[in-house]
Amino acid sequence: MVLKVLGSSSKGNCYILEASDGVLIIEAGIPAIDVKKALHFKINNVLGCIISHQHRDHSKFLKDIISSGIKVLALEDVFVSHNLSNHSFCKTIEPMHGYKIGSFKIFAIPVSHDVPCLGFIVEHQEMGKMLFITDTMMLEYVMPKLDHIMIEVNYCDKILQENIDAGIVPVSMRDRLLHSHMELQTAKDIIRANDLSEVKELILLHLSDNNSHSELFKEEMERVSGKPVYIARNGLELNLWR
Repeated sequence: MVLKVLGSSSKGNCYILEASDGVLIIEAGIPAIDVKKALHFKINNVLGCIISHQHRDHSKFLKDIISSGIKVLALEDVFVSHNLSNHSFCKTIEPMHGYKIGSFKIFAIPVSHDVPCLGFIVEHQEMGKMLFITDTMMLEYVMPKLDHIMIEVNYCDKILQENIDAGIVPVSMRDRLLHSHMELQTAKDIIRANDLSEVKELILLHLSDNNSHSELFKEEMERVSGKPVYIARNGLELNLWR
């Protein structure tokens, strides 16, 4: 199984899981042509696409994905926001339910954002079980027997406060982030709460342009987890195994 990162920021999010028997796309926040290029235009290998929530950096190119003949699974309000409620390539999913996309098993979990939002447990025989959570202030659940973790670490409160004091970001940014995105300490607490005995690596998602520090985040998460940590930068490719 190969993970390809095509975008992981407020400019656009998209990840590809490429197995020997098919491809799963996570998020539709970058142009479909870039997704096709990453797949060497082998669109027939794509089994489906899952989307966490309606914000445009995660769903902007939903219509283009559907126009390419790819089935999309998402919350109903994602499709409503794109006027696609009754499209045959749209499948509405709900939190705390499981779904199958080809050889991939998906379990949707509710997370805490400023619009309805899902995290996912993605399972495949080639990589085992992966937790994917982005755009959330917290995670209420402990996940058993994980092999891989993709987790948002959007900002550090200390860096945010320094930027507010310096006038780089407005004070109002703090309130929005507190109720919608994951802070470094929260991510560390989540990692500590979970059994990491089978986890191979952590991939850090959706770092803020102004309020994060990639090397600091990497070091802190490696210290807490004892696992290799990667930053989800455009172009990152990782082999995932179980």
